[in-house]
Amino acid sequence: MASVSPLNFVSVDKLGALPASPPSIIRENMAMGRDDRIGVRMLDESISHWWDWHNTNGGVPTWQYFKPFDHPEILSHVMVYKLEGDRFRCTIVGETAANHLPIKVARQFIDEVMPPENLQDISKRLRGALEAGVPNFVEKTMAWERGYDLVSYRALQLPFVADEDQNPRVVSVMDFRAEQVSGLALD
Repeated sequence: MASVSPLNFVSVDKLGALPASPPSIIRENMAMGRDDRIGVRMLDESISHWWDWHNTNGGVPTWQYFKPFDHPEILSHVMVYKLEGDRFRCTIVGETAANHLPIKVARQFIDEVMPPENLQDISKRLRGALEAGVPNFVEKTMAWERGYDLVSYRALQLPFVADEDQNPRVVSVMDFRAEQVSGLALD
């Protein structure tokens, strides 16, 4: 017979193995304003730069405004998604982001490599940023298994509209945190 953990979010099967807990949203803002802050310097500076580009461009910035080497501190934390038709291709994955992801997404259409529950969430955020024309933010836990660190992340999606021969893009700036979890007692 299965028993329930004291945290009441995963059950133990008859073999004693715990299934992974699903990701969950800690906080989100689907329309970040100029004065909104996240509390993480790298993300707060990224949103501030985006709004400066917005003001200079007179609306959602075009891709030409993003100059990665002007902001080297974020490069390893960036994922760039390009809209091709109605699908998103992840064109760039920074080293820090790649090290925390359980799947390889670089140069892939996300609908070909992401599990359905993750695909639905990231698609909502990428499309939401492009359709609303403003950044959005989410802080979430990643799927967790007993015996591993609990990893959460904060992601800021920055939309860029198409110009000339460029497709619309979304730059996702990711901040990962790991928390050691030990001694989870079971009934």
